[in-house]
Parts: sequence; C-alpha cells; structure tokens
Amino acid sequence: MNSRELYPDDEQRRRIMDFIMAAGETLLQNGAEVFRVQQTMEIMARSFHLREFHVYVLTNGIFASAGTAEISEVRNVPVRVTHLGRVAAVNELSRQIAAGGMTLAEAESRLAEAQRIPFPRDHVQLLAGLSGAFCFAMIFGGTLRSGLAAAAAGFIANGYLLICERHSVPGGFKTISTAALITLCCLVGCHLLGVEASHAIIGTLMILTPGIAFTMGIRDFVQKDYLSGTIRMIDALLVAASIAIGTGLVLSLYTALTGVIAV
Repeated sequence: MNSRELYPDDEQRRRIMDFIMAAGETLLQNGAEVFRVQQTMEIMARSFHLREFHVYVLTNGIFASAGTAEISEVRNVPVRVTHLGRVAAVNELSRQIAAGGMTLAEAESRLAEAQRIPFPRDHVQLLAGLSGAFCFAMIFGGTLRSGLAAAAAGFIANGYLLICERHSVPGGFKTISTAALITLCCLVGCHLLGVEASHAIIGTLMILTPGIAFTMGIRDFVQKDYLSGTIRMIDALLVAASIAIGTGLVLSLYTALTGVIAV
C-alpha cells in the first residue's frame, strides 16, 4: 500500500497517527519546546495527508485527534530528559517527510533510529562535569586553586548523578543530595588547598541549575502558551529550591560543628 496516498484508509490513518504521536513524544521527552513539538506533528500530518488533524501539547502530555475525532490519542510524558541529538534527528526527519519521497515505513524506521541515539558515554559526562565546574568557578572570580577544587567536586557530582540514574533515585532527593555533596566536596577541597570555598561552590552548583527549563518556560510565555510556560517555570523553581536546601543544610551543619562561617 502506498503510504503517501491522498486518501489513506482507516488502517493506514491509524498507523500514521501512531507514528506522529511517537515522533511528538520523542521530541517532548528529550527537551524540545512545546510549540516545536506541535508544529512538527502538524507538518507530518499534512505530509501524510492525515485530514483534520488537531493537536494540543503540554510539557507532560500530548492530546491529538484526526478526522471527525474517530481517531484520537493521548500520550503521557511524565519524564523529561535533555538529548538534543534526538530532537535534531526528529526535526531532520520531519523536513525530509515534508519534502516528499519518504514512505511511512521508511519514516518509522528512521524514527526508531532517532530514539536509539545513545547518551554520551560515562567518561564524557564525567569530563563535562569536571571542566564545566572548573570554568564556572573561574568565571565567578575564583583562583586556580578554587577552580581545581570545583573541578574535583564536579567530577564527583556527575559520578554520583550517573549512579542515581542507574538506580532510579527520585528527582527531588537526587538534586538535594547532589547539591549537598557538591558543597561538602568544595568545603573539604578548598580547606586542603587553603582558599575560600564560595567560588568553588557556586561554580560547581552551576552544573545543576535548571537553565534549559527556565529558558523553555520563557519561550513558552513568548509563544503565549502560558500553561506550559508556568509548568516549566515551576519545575525550574523547584530544582532551584532543592539546590538551595542541599547547600544550606551542609553549610549550616558545618557552621554549627566548627563555629566558622564557610563562605
């Protein structure tokens, strides 16, 4: 059966709908903006001649229907990660579909390949944490020694985050405990190196900050998608609060035990 025919039958429409929903879910799950997910799904629906396609996207769900609502689907997307490689692959796939010449079977195969794009290897993520923390500490005015303390803390923090992901540790506890670990490592490292810990702590905590969620929330507001923007902003604020709680607990405990204000 020609999957690009002008009037696909019921079975073909259902298959097209499933493909479009899977593409939208992949985009949303890996960090794409809400308006981009909706736009991409609409482009795919037009390209495959799926008539009367309507879609509503939130940060954690997709609602779509086609025809006179005889086909409708809802996808819950409770977990979001950031993998812009997968987002770029699905966007490129949508452009190729819109250009014509790609059958539904080929598109499904390409989407499956995009969904299997792996995350960076563990050693790359550890190196990213090390170099990121070092650079941020230097940007915030730290010395070379405070930068080295931040680098060690960033390396340890990313290693801890990898362990948490393997054991499915809840997000709130993971952020609080990682912030506490970063603060403790920076205090110990800076004490051994004889420098203040403030620049190292701030620099290393930057690798936890919800910059993408905050930026996405602003973009959603600009696109007048106020509900999705509010959800993302609340998510960013909760992460920031978790970072503050973890850091504050360790600093308070350090001050109570030593009588010395750490920063």
